[in-house]
Amino acid sequence: MKIQNRELSWLSFNARVLQEAEDETVPLLERLRFLGIVSSNLDEFFRVRVATLRRMVALGRKAKKVIGEHPKTILANIYQNVVEQQTKFEAIYADIINELEQHNVFIVNETEVTAEQGAFVSNYFQREVRPALVPIMIDSVGEFPYLKDRAIYLAVHLTDSTQKHKPRYSLIEIPTDVVPRFLVLPEANGKKFVMLLDDVIRFSLGDIFYIFPHDRYAAYTIKMTRDAELDIDNDLSESLVEKIQKSIKQRSYGKPVRLNYDSSIQPELLKYIVRRIQLHDKNDNLIPGGRYHNFKDFMKFPVLGLTSLVYPTRPALPHPDFPPGKSMLARIAQGDVMLHTPYHAFDYVIDLLREAAIDPRVESIKMTLYRLAPKSMIGNALVSAANNGKKVTVIMELQARFDEENNIFWSDKLREEGVNVIPGVQGLKVHSKACLITRKEKGKHTMYAHVGTGNYNENTSRIYADHNLFTADKRITEDINELFNFFESTYKAPTLKHLVAAPFQMRRKFLRMMDDEIAHAQHGKPAAMWIKLNNLTDEEMAALDAASDMFSD
Repeated sequence: MKIQNRELSWLSFNARVLQEAEDETVPLLERLRFLGIVSSNLDEFFRVRVATLRRMVALGRKAKKVIGEHPKTILANIYQNVVEQQTKFEAIYADIINELEQHNVFIVNETEVTAEQGAFVSNYFQREVRPALVPIMIDSVGEFPYLKDRAIYLAVHLTDSTQKHKPRYSLIEIPTDVVPRFLVLPEANGKKFVMLLDDVIRFSLGDIFYIFPHDRYAAYTIKMTRDAELDIDNDLSESLVEKIQKSIKQRSYGKPVRLNYDSSIQPELLKYIVRRIQLHDKNDNLIPGGRYHNFKDFMKFPVLGLTSLVYPTRPALPHPDFPPGKSMLARIAQGDVMLHTPYHAFDYVIDLLREAAIDPRVESIKMTLYRLAPKSMIGNALVSAANNGKKVTVIMELQARFDEENNIFWSDKLREEGVNVIPGVQGLKVHSKACLITRKEKGKHTMYAHVGTGNYNENTSRIYADHNLFTADKRITEDINELFNFFESTYKAPTLKHLVAAPFQMRRKFLRMMDDEIAHAQHGKPAAMWIKLNNLTDEEMAALDAASDMFSD
């Protein structure tokens, strides 16, 4: 097995997502959405992984010892790889546009609208778009405007056909946070038309800059991606929450790690922008692209009633072990139940908490939380439990990248409702998903548990495939109780007999299992391993490489 650099391996993964967009057997609008996923993935890749590599450049040889290569070498390979993917991305988008036209769906720009459509666009611009715009004449301001992370802008070049007036430059943020990215135009002759907000603004540039004598406008999309890693200092006078809140504010002003630009941009305009935003370092990533950026918005491209161009929606299967109107705790007491989301509804997890919240015999609920939904029904169920007199304890992992603000919000809300909130464990990341319900039955305490992959998040549960175990098996519930005792009193490592948890014994267990399979292979016995993981960075677990060599013959 060849071990590949972590960052380049991730780009290979994103290339496989791009293959889904290229696959002609995938419904056409779903292919557009896969392009949106590729774009969103790359945003996070640059904000986190490329940003980290750029920080490591200053370490020089020390960084090479840690990651095996000099960060500059990896960054150069990343740049080449990303540019190649971007070229393929644009070609796939062009193919999808052509195929949409065969279905009488046309994405039109400002030069392609009819007079009737133009009137519709102008009216929409004046009513909905113009109030949200903040044009800045960048040739008139001393300091170049701050480019927000992942926001898209039109860099506008104003010229005068008589050449009596010197060209001017302007910058307009495309307000996708308040105006939809797509405008559906009136249908005509059985044809459907969609226009991007970018082009609505391009069409209306004359209405924006009418006070100037210029009569020609050229507008090109640019987008800045910034370092999003949190810098959490060692100030002992501040709590972890205060440190994270301060770091979140600083994230908005992270250093530039990528500037995307329309490859058709006028060279002098690009040079002007690069100079004004002071991207002088040769490692700054200038990534050429197409006319449009932030393709993540294409994940919400309008369906236009063409249901044949999207995957059919399939309702979640009812679980035979959890019939409606029956106690879930009573059923779990009879034996284990497995749930597989999104094929089964995540609602069963929420229903379990709701039942526990109002059950007079339930005394306590303990739960680990990592990425709650913004309007979390899980959070509401825990509030209900606390209001019903249950002792509720939540281990809230605050450092969930890009969800820190939401986690802090829910930490505060739960605490206000009487929930005992523990903000993670110093030096560790609480990533396990476990819930323990204690109920008094016949004078004794009985424990019920839910253990799952994924997150306690009803939104993401509709997308990601995860496994959920509901159990009252004492072997498991007692181990989970040990874990929660550790979370509440971290001075003593838990003694687990049936569960495997990092960092206590997971690596040891995995290595022992791998050694067993290697020994089986060496003695000619049946041997195999199936492993699903995001990436492999643990040095000791790299023994997996040796194990794979045993099976390669």
